Amino acid sequence: MNSICGGMMKTRVCLIFMVVIVVIFWTIPDSSWSQLPMRIKRSNELTRSAFQLFREQKIDRAREQVDQALRLNRKNFLAHELLALIYYQEHNFPEAKKHAKIAQEFNKRSPRALYVLGMINFQQGNHDLARSQLKLAIDSLKEAEYRQRAKNILEKLRDNVREKQPAHVRTDLPPKDEVAEIPIQEIDYKPYIAVFPFEDANARTEVTKLGQTLTEMLITALIQGDRFSVMERVQLEKILEEQSLTQTGVIDAETAIEVGKLSGLEGVIVGSISQLKTSIEADARLIEVETGKALAAASANVNNVDDIRGLANNLALQLSAKAYLIVPETDSTKVKNIEMQKR
Repeated sequence: MNSICGGMMKTRVCLIFMVVIVVIFWTIPDSSWSQLPMRIKRSNELTRSAFQLFREQKIDRAREQVDQALRLNRKNFLAHELLALIYYQEHNFPEAKKHAKIAQEFNKRSPRALYVLGMINFQQGNHDLARSQLKLAIDSLKEAEYRQRAKNILEKLRDNVREKQPAHVRTDLPPKDEVAEIPIQEIDYKPYIAVFPFEDANARTEVTKLGQTLTEMLITALIQGDRFSVMERVQLEKILEEQSLTQTGVIDAETAIEVGKLSGLEGVIVGSISQLKTSIEADARLIEVETGKALAAASANVNNVDDIRGLANNLALQLSAKAYLIVPETDSTKVKNIEMQKR
């Protein structure tokens, strides 16, 4: 009798459980069960769009879309990668680290997260950790500019290790007679450039001389970034004076290119700054002297004059990312150019 009662109790429990499950599915047919795939899909679409905006340096719009993407799917590691990149570009390292680590929670080998963490650790002096993170990042990074920058940092770290080693144990150095045969593309090449005075685009910046201030700070930021060899401002002013250009007002891109050719520059940076009611905005272009082609465009904005240095650092970071596009002349190219000049 007891066994029969026990069997009946189990049957009742099973029936009740099945009824509960059926009720759940019938009472919420259009809730998150059906909407989840659509939310994930929309989150991915917004993230792709945000990445495109980020590449176009439309940072505010990119941030808005990636925030929407995360509201739809908090586990979207690509969205966290993008936020890490945005905050890193703005030098907000705590937020950049936070989102990079969240991205790693969902994808341990997240390449952009590893890149951001590696670059931050390098700048903060954690070189061993930076080395391991950047090595892992290079294997999977899709963006050529990030791969190149990571390789440049790894090369610097290798150089630092070599310098610390005694000469008798540095077996990685080539013999002296072989150094000249190393291809120039394998050297951390720094194009020789100059920053021309930024145009004060409206009356407010003309009064406050923000163009002059931004030019000075941008030169400093580019030198600190160590991706260009930058002509000193005094030297450029002397050349402009010799060419009778100091009294002509704004120097346009075409004139800057001509001065660049006369001065042996490989690239020139020109730009403008505007002071609006609620913000200060600046635009800059990196132009290759030899071809006259604009290789990079950068834009940034801040809320007040006290943040001008942050504006300069932001522009420098964007422009430095494109330094690798200025390719040094090979010996054969130099010979060809000399022959053309003789004609």
